[in-house]
Amino acid sequence: MSAKLSGGASAKPCRFGQQSLATLVILLLALAGLLALQSQVLVFDFGDSGPDARFFPRLILALLVLVTGLRLWLRRADLEEAPGAVLDWGRVLLIGLLIAVAVLLMDALGFLLCATAVGVLLAWVLGERRLLFGLLLPLAVAVLVAFGARYALNIPLP
Repeated sequence: MSAKLSGGASAKPCRFGQQSLATLVILLLALAGLLALQSQVLVFDFGDSGPDARFFPRLILALLVLVTGLRLWLRRADLEEAPGAVLDWGRVLLIGLLIAVAVLLMDALGFLLCATAVGVLLAWVLGERRLLFGLLLPLAVAVLVAFGARYALNIPLP
């Protein structure tokens, strides 16, 4: 039983592979988000009994932790493709760096500009060359998220 990689070379299946590695990274980031949520999201209490600005992020992050933890537990015995060579992870590191830079610049440049730029650059890095999916879709998603957060959920974005 051998797994084929995109380059045509066969890799030896292993217990902890690409899928588990990606799931573990998502789990750790969601846990870090839950821990940082209290100090990062400001809440002004005006006596409302409804959910505050931390409710939906806390709900999403908790569900993400639950789902990724279950995925790791239920598929712990499955064979997966090996993670690959270190040089093949350049694109992954570039994407992580791109997102980190956008988060750091978000206060100065604003959510809409940073989210659109990240979406367009991610589409290009991942190989999308069509105008609709590479340029217009990230712009539309960023506008929907920005206006939905600001006007529907009353969440102040930078």
